[in-house]
Amino acid sequence: MKRFTGSVVGMLVLNAAFSSALAADWYAKDNLQPGHDPSMIRLDDGYALMSTNNHLQLWTSEDAYTWKDNGRTMQAVPSWLTQYAPGMEDVWAPDIYKFDDEYRVYYCGSEFGKRNSAIGYTASKSMIPGTAGYGWTDKGHVFHTKEGTDKYNAIDSDIIKTSQGEYWMAFGSFGLGIQLIKIDGKTGYQASDDMTVYNIARRTSTASGGAEEGPALIEHNGQFFLFTAWDKCCQQGNNIEQTTYKTAYGRADKVTGPYKDRAGYNMATGGGTILLERYGRYVGPGGGEPFQDINRVRFVHHYYDNAGDKYNHIHIRDVVFTDDNWAEMGQPFLGRYLSAEVEHGALTRGVSGDLVITSSKTASNGEYLAYINTEGTVIRLPMNIPQAGEYLLRYRYANGGTGDATHGVSVNGKEQIVKLPPTGSWGTFPENSVVMIPATLKRGGNFIEVRPVPNDFFSELDRIDFLRVIRDTIPGNGFDNGIRIRLDENDQLAIRDGGYAIFENVVTDSITSTAVRMQVKNGSGKLSLHAGAKDGKVISECDLSKTVKAENGWSEVECSSLGGESKLSGGQDFYLTASGQSGEVVIGNIIFKAASVEASSSSDETVESSDSGCESDEDCGTGIRISEIAGARFSVSRMEGVYSVRLNDSNINNVYLLNSMGQIVGVRNVRGSMVGADVRFENLPKGNFIVRVK
Repeated sequence: MKRFTGSVVGMLVLNAAFSSALAADWYAKDNLQPGHDPSMIRLDDGYALMSTNNHLQLWTSEDAYTWKDNGRTMQAVPSWLTQYAPGMEDVWAPDIYKFDDEYRVYYCGSEFGKRNSAIGYTASKSMIPGTAGYGWTDKGHVFHTKEGTDKYNAIDSDIIKTSQGEYWMAFGSFGLGIQLIKIDGKTGYQASDDMTVYNIARRTSTASGGAEEGPALIEHNGQFFLFTAWDKCCQQGNNIEQTTYKTAYGRADKVTGPYKDRAGYNMATGGGTILLERYGRYVGPGGGEPFQDINRVRFVHHYYDNAGDKYNHIHIRDVVFTDDNWAEMGQPFLGRYLSAEVEHGALTRGVSGDLVITSSKTASNGEYLAYINTEGTVIRLPMNIPQAGEYLLRYRYANGGTGDATHGVSVNGKEQIVKLPPTGSWGTFPENSVVMIPATLKRGGNFIEVRPVPNDFFSELDRIDFLRVIRDTIPGNGFDNGIRIRLDENDQLAIRDGGYAIFENVVTDSITSTAVRMQVKNGSGKLSLHAGAKDGKVISECDLSKTVKAENGWSEVECSSLGGESKLSGGQDFYLTASGQSGEVVIGNIIFKAASVEASSSSDETVESSDSGCESDEDCGTGIRISEIAGARFSVSRMEGVYSVRLNDSNINNVYLLNSMGQIVGVRNVRGSMVGADVRFENLPKGNFIVRVK
């Protein structure tokens, strides 16, 4: 670990507008969405969710936080299923997956505690009731097992499509553990070209009782990750203390295995790295599956709330991958992406009494960590960050003592020693009870660790927010989420009519210009920046019919001034919305500065047209009138609506045309052009322009 032992980062003084603007959104609250053995899928306009024991009840959401109940999609248990499991109660463990142009939900039925079980699937062209193609058709039997004959159980199915285009289905519970079969993508049934049943995970110790089920697979960076649920499930209500469910995983280079944990042990012979287990009030976090969101892998699972109703609810977390491609579990999603509730971190206690998850009405989500006291105690917070760059970590704490506590806060191994002055009381977290810690974050997985630096004074910790320090640019692909958006094959944001992209926690005080422009491709319609919500105040608007050509296939459009008549201040969520598009618009950078060429080096040259060329149509007539506004490396001539630049130097890379305000009107890449080549800027309005080369 890199450590700056001599530096102490104290409180940054922020203006009142900045502090109050950040206050609105810091307090999080768990939405307590019900569900057991959940499955989720990303849709164009949000998400779909299903779970166990409700006839495939369908929930949909735009933001993965507020859910709409769309009712049951299965009106009765299929008769074919009860032939294999006569004593079953309801369908279990759905898995939603899209096969080309069709959504399929694999489900199972079983007699509890027996291997009389079967897996089938139902299909629909759409997931959203009331839309074209919606309507479920049951496709019947896929695989089954029989008590007394089979040593594994046909429940808890999960589908994966590999990067080679093959479909596979994992399933299993207890006995011989987790199995894998190949699936025919066209029919949805077991593939005829490989009928092998691969055993990919099994708990072998006597103490475990073989308790492993609920497999789920995903591919990431060329490797396959298998998540399974261990130990005793499903005890809730008055029996909640009997639940010991947890989530373990391993990875493999091939979908058929072998899957090994982080210590190198094979999951087929008892291996597995624990990712989630009981902490605080969160009992039995398991029964989950990973799924691919637009710009991150997420994991949905159930847990039982021991401080609430003691029944099942779901959490949706980021899976955060290390540089060497191991998975760690991030925060449950409580409505915001760039925030970390520290009680949900991976907690290592130097002594048993440290890191007590404690309740407080003034803490975000009603909880915080007390007793961060002892050397060896560590809070680890894996975070997916979509935009690389400068950040402020807003560190919300309480120090009821009389002297400054100190914490070591490391970001990706680089530590700062943070001074935490007294706040006046323990267990309360008013809005001004923060320090701001500067940090540089990378795009993708980041790992924040907090440790106490004992000095006889102590601090409690509630939450860390990650604030983007924006100087002049937000990359379009740095969004947190949205709808009707995607990352294209070049890792660029593509947005359609009615879509929006969210950029949380933008520190507007650091933006030095009110000028706004955007790099776009395939532009039509309008793009707008809103503050605070998708339908919040418009703070800049861009008419894509007014784009001009720029470099590398991009066009640029000048937008209205940021904030309009009032200057923005404080922290804001930016929403980029699209309207009036006939297809996709690809967005490069959102730039907060006037278009201008970088400061010229000694070899750069600039020419202004001023009065040397024709100033009216009458002066130029219909022919070219060469005014020889010339520099040593190029010459310029003008005619109606056209500037023509002749190159006198083969070492010129770019030719810029600027208006009288110094804003770029057009750019031509001329790298490799011969002496004497002509570059034309056409369809120009009347007026004087500046030519610059680099």
